[in-house]
Amino acid sequence: MDDQSSPPLSSLTSSWGIPRTALSFQHYDATAQHPGMQFHIYDECARLYGTQHTWMAFLDGDEFLEVLDPNESLLSILHELEQDARVGALGMNWRLHSSAGLLTRPESVRKAFTQCVADPEEPVLALDALPRFKDNRLIKSVVRTAVYKSSTTAHYFKTGNGTYTVGEHGDVVEDGIGIRQPITRDRLAVHHYTVKSRAQYEEKMGNWVNDKGWSYWDHIEGLPQEECLEMTRYEEP
Repeated sequence: MDDQSSPPLSSLTSSWGIPRTALSFQHYDATAQHPGMQFHIYDECARLYGTQHTWMAFLDGDEFLEVLDPNESLLSILHELEQDARVGALGMNWRLHSSAGLLTRPESVRKAFTQCVADPEEPVLALDALPRFKDNRLIKSVVRTAVYKSSTTAHYFKTGNGTYTVGEHGDVVEDGIGIRQPITRDRLAVHHYTVKSRAQYEEKMGNWVNDKGWSYWDHIEGLPQEECLEMTRYEEP
């Protein structure tokens, strides 16, 4: 789902390592804009393609899904969840990567950004006590398409027929903006390269419609950091 990219993303697939036949594109130009465009695109994706799939993951281009147990796959975990008709979505905690001190764009995102934001010392806080930026407490979702209703945020989705979102251990994620605590990544993690290098973040701000600005950069860079090499193990396409 491509919102006003120039050139369109569909023209840039040769280096992705994914067969072109496995990809579908919807390009939205300036004449096809809607209020809350991101959420409109989510709903359109479910409307256009939901009947072709049992599950649909709502991930961004700077997010990478990691399955931690070599004896599992995302497919096997989803098949496990399918046995419970009450499960409408799977919520997986973020693992936020910082700039790792880089000023300019590196050759490889996964090989270069090897510093992550540490999880908060307080494993659980009341929702009204959470800080402005929720960081690793936030989830990204894989939604069962048969019960998809709408997106609440980029993290949490409304599902029908009395279903709810669960975490990797079957724990229920509270209805809301997509907070899962305590944070666990025993089976699944979503690595989010949220700022990248300083130059890339500055470029991103030029195309970013939000109110974060440099305060978000300062926030991420100012949090306790830890080395995270998990994604460097995988070969580039």
